[in-house]
Amino acid sequence: MPVAGDTLRYSTAPATTVINPKDSGLSMIWNYALGSVSQGIDTYLTATSVNPAYGAAMDPAAFGHKIGDSIGGLLPVYYPYTFFQNTTDSFIATALGAEASGTPTPGNYTKPDVWYHFPLTYQRTDADTFSLNFDVPGTGSITQTGYRETRADGWGVLITPYSSGIRCLRVRSAIFEMDSVTLGSIGFAPVPHNTVEYKWLANGEHYPLLWVTSEVTGSTETITSIRFRDIVHDTTTSHPVDTPIAVQNIKQCNNSVSAYPNPAIDGMITLTLPDTWKNQLLVVLYDIKGMEVSRYKDDRVLDMRSFPSGIYLARIVSGTHTAYTKIVR
Repeated sequence: MPVAGDTLRYSTAPATTVINPKDSGLSMIWNYALGSVSQGIDTYLTATSVNPAYGAAMDPAAFGHKIGDSIGGLLPVYYPYTFFQNTTDSFIATALGAEASGTPTPGNYTKPDVWYHFPLTYQRTDADTFSLNFDVPGTGSITQTGYRETRADGWGVLITPYSSGIRCLRVRSAIFEMDSVTLGSIGFAPVPHNTVEYKWLANGEHYPLLWVTSEVTGSTETITSIRFRDIVHDTTTSHPVDTPIAVQNIKQCNNSVSAYPNPAIDGMITLTLPDTWKNQLLVVLYDIKGMEVSRYKDDRVLDMRSFPSGIYLARIVSGTHTAYTKIVR
């Protein structure tokens, strides 16, 4: 689960990517042809750091991220943040904060939206109702009520451009929601909004390795969003995430990042990184052809003893920081 201070990067894959929601069960191997069309970052901040008005009205443990630039509809509501609390028993959405009619406005759930109950284990099933009433000063209000059914319906190995063979728990959440708006003294009829979210969760990762959202109409699910946990990619060209990079032409660097001994003496390389790089560390190693040959997570020592002699490129990612360094094996 995310924590306050996380900056978690993801890539967006085309919604037309072939993914079968029925791929569930034990000993699964999920391997989808995921390509990146864009990237984004979910930054999780304390309520107070987003706006003091939110911090004063919400639980001190609340933290959240911006979910968009506006809430579409009749009311002037912009820059909404969903705030969460992470406890030993559950991960829950507890509040919404947004600029409503130009005023930073907090709104606590009258009944929190429980995303997960812990311990989250295979075949665990939970169902919870939620309720939120958000007042827009001098204009009206937004009400959301509904329930969430969550089942951990799969366990196996996920293969993505970021995660190669990581064991994951797949969680299916069906969200049945009614949204209603009051404008002055006029109340509009509630509008149903039904979605299903599929998330592949792994120990040590603060963000789903894969996150698929479907809109539900009747008994039909239509995939509308596919995200996967990722590292930063070159944005100067539009290419699939598995396209080889040009190792010899890499120009991005960081003078405070280095590798030693270089050339490697016994195949073991140690990276020197800035002390400020404290977020989860990912090192992706490429060969001279620009093809990925290995990944290291939260490890500054690279074991290259089994690799052929030659030139390699290490791409190092920590939060929003990225650097490259060449290594001679």
